[in-house]
Amino acid sequence: MDAQRILLVEDEPDIQKVAKLSLTLVGGYEVAVVDNGIEAIRLAEQIKPDVILLDVMLPDMDGYETLTRIKQHDHLKDIPVLFISAKAQQSEVSYGLSLGAIGYITKPFDPMTLPAQVQQFLRILEGRPMDLPELFSEEEPSTMIS
Repeated sequence: MDAQRILLVEDEPDIQKVAKLSLTLVGGYEVAVVDNGIEAIRLAEQIKPDVILLDVMLPDMDGYETLTRIKQHDHLKDIPVLFISAKAQQSEVSYGLSLGAIGYITKPFDPMTLPAQVQQFLRILEGRPMDLPELFSEEEPSTMIS
């Protein structure tokens, strides 16, 4: 089975590096990285990622606008999008989910568990149960749709 492809949309170089290393080395994902929403849409059209990790605060247009535009493209609208952001007030999370995101991962994130968090959201989306260690993890839970 081929590695799942993730498009990481993040403008902070240090976070780009940590997240990409985590997702590739720990998670076995293939990761493409861009630093703004316009490039995210362009690259998503080219590589058709399995999931998009999208920061909220981006330089050209924010993550909410980027997600709105992704959902307007017929061939991109079904790609699962997870927000990954320090902006994690309940109103912000609710807004992101209302736009079509499947979940929200808060920063700072643990690089050792980031791939498992992504996989957890994808399993929920597919209607597959989580593994017991994920259910009883001592980690702070991520915000997800109910």
